[in-house]
Amino acid sequence: MTVGQPLRRRITRLSGVLAALVLAGLTPAPASADRFDSYVALGDSFAAGQGAGPYLDACFRSTLGYPAVLDAAPKIGLTGNAACSGATTGSVRDSQIPVLSKKVDLVTVTAGGNDLDSIGALAICAVDPGQACTDALAQRAAVLQTALASPGTSPFFQDLLGMLNDIKATAPRADIYVAGYPLLFEPGAGPAADPINGLTQQLNAVIAAAAREADGGRAKVHFVDVSQAFAGHGIGSAQPWIVGPPTLCEASATCGTSVADIFHPTADGYTRGYAASITAALG
Repeated sequence: MTVGQPLRRRITRLSGVLAALVLAGLTPAPASADRFDSYVALGDSFAAGQGAGPYLDACFRSTLGYPAVLDAAPKIGLTGNAACSGATTGSVRDSQIPVLSKKVDLVTVTAGGNDLDSIGALAICAVDPGQACTDALAQRAAVLQTALASPGTSPFFQDLLGMLNDIKATAPRADIYVAGYPLLFEPGAGPAADPINGLTQQLNAVIAAAAREADGGRAKVHFVDVSQAFAGHGIGSAQPWIVGPPTLCEASATCGTSVADIFHPTADGYTRGYAASITAALG
C-alpha cells in the first residue's frame, strides 16, 4: 500500500506545524487535558476539613475542606470523600481505599500525622511547653529520623509506602497527590513553636520520600508541600489560617467551634493553603 500525494502533503504540513511548536518552546495539548471526572479524597482530619466547620458527620468532614473546594473547580468532579478524623495509614488502607475503583482518575490523600500521634505531642506541649514537651517531640523525632535514615527497617515509613502502593493498585489510572502538613506556628510564636515546626518539617520529608518511592508505573504519585502557601499564616501571625489554643487565638477570632478544632486549618487554610497548592501541582 502506498501513501497518496494529498495524504503525504498533509503529513508534511503537520510535521511542519509540530516542528514550529517545538522551536517556539510550546507543545501541543493532549487530547484530554487535565480533566478529572472521578476524584476521590482519602486521609485524616486535615483531608476531612476539621477546623473549618460546619461538619457533616462524625468524621468531621466539612463542605469547606479542600476536597469540596477542589470539587468546585471546572475540571474536577468529586465522586467520593472517605477522609475521616483520626485516620491512620492503616485505617486508610482498611476502610477508605476500598471506595476506590479502576475508573478513578484523581486521588488526594493526607495521612501519617496520626501514626506519629502528632496531636498527642501538641496536647502535651500546649499544657507544658517545658521538659514534657521536649521529651514528647524527641520521641517522635526519633521515629522520623529512623524513617529517613533507614526506610527499609522503619515501620512508620513502610506503613506510608504500603498505603500509597495500595492506592496505586486499586486505582491504577489515577494521578495521586499526597498533601503534607502545614507548619502550625509562626517562627518564635512561643517556646515550643520552632521545635513543633521542626517536627512537622521532618514528617513532611518522610511523606515526600515515601511518595517518591511509590511513584512509577501508570499511576503517578506526587507530593504536595503546602507549607509555603501557609507561610505567614501560622498561629501567632496577624492572619492565622490555623485554629490556635484559646490563649493564642482569641485576638484574631480563630478559635474554632470546639477543642477538637485546635491545630487544624481554618476555611482560609483549606482554600488558600491546601486547595491552592494542589491546584498548582495539577498544573
